[in-house]
Amino acid sequence: MFDQKTANRQYPLPHIQNPGAQEVDRMRTAFTAIDADVTALNVGLGTKASKATTDNLQAQLDDLTTLIFAGLI
Repeated sequence: MFDQKTANRQYPLPHIQNPGAQEVDRMRTAFTAIDADVTALNVGLGTKASKATTDNLQAQLDDLTTLIFAGLI
């Protein structure tokens, strides 16, 4: 398994040679960490992410998961 990560926050990065199911787990981990970081920033700024933004991120993750399992990515 290729375990590449982003330079600053060490979020897992997908790799073309990793199995799709494994990449879905890694992307879920990354999205969860990003969500936590954005929430922490918003709390620090006294704001809150809108439900539309959160729903949009979830929809994108669902679409990506479908494409991976269909073998299109």
